[in-house]
Amino acid sequence: MSFLIDNIYTKVKTLINTEVRGNVSPSEFNLLLHNAIQSRNEEYVFDINRAVNRENRGLGTHFLANIPDRIQEKVNHYIITDSLPIDTASSRNIPDDCKYIDEIEMASGETFEFCKNKKEFNIIKPAATEQYPIYRMAGDTVWLYPEYSGLMQITYWRKVKFPKWTFQLNGNTELFNPSAPDFEDADIHPSEENEMVRRVLLAFGINLKESDIIQMSMNEDQVDFNQSNTN
Repeated sequence: MSFLIDNIYTKVKTLINTEVRGNVSPSEFNLLLHNAIQSRNEEYVFDINRAVNRENRGLGTHFLANIPDRIQEKVNHYIITDSLPIDTASSRNIPDDCKYIDEIEMASGETFEFCKNKKEFNIIKPAATEQYPIYRMAGDTVWLYPEYSGLMQITYWRKVKFPKWTFQLNGNTELFNPSAPDFEDADIHPSEENEMVRRVLLAFGINLKESDIIQMSMNEDQVDFNQSNTN
């Protein structure tokens, strides 16, 4: 079974050694990969908006590649739909891993309308009903109106999980061990593999284009294929 984090780590180590830059420790790699994933994660909303604006101006692609949808697919890697446990009739605590709320719904399907602040919430309150409920955020708490004690569902963009390339020692050699209890694969869409390699390498001062990484990976695969055929 192939793991995304091991693919990235192997490429990073190979390219760092190619550049005669020494080695990279697993702990250092984990931190740099997490930073790379976080930075890419923050770019998705901007990328979608920019791509949509280009298409609206007639500058988008007219072939099979639908750029906004392709970016949205990467965002969907982080989208969670879950029940929202009851706290009180007027409030709920959002999940610990919630980054951005997309939608909050009653069990019957009515969607709560988001209010930007307490002032807006209080202004709209008199017009809010169970058919048109509202909510506002205060820290990690969602405040509702009208009060509601039934089941609720939340759809949200979760936080990035911290990656961990786990290993066991064989002499002085670190061997990848995904069976370790604290193992965590790279929390990114698989299509971002080479972009993560590029960003981690950049943190080491190695500036490569993604196309260079793809070409080097193809060269490595060809070497492995030739060696397996000669053995």
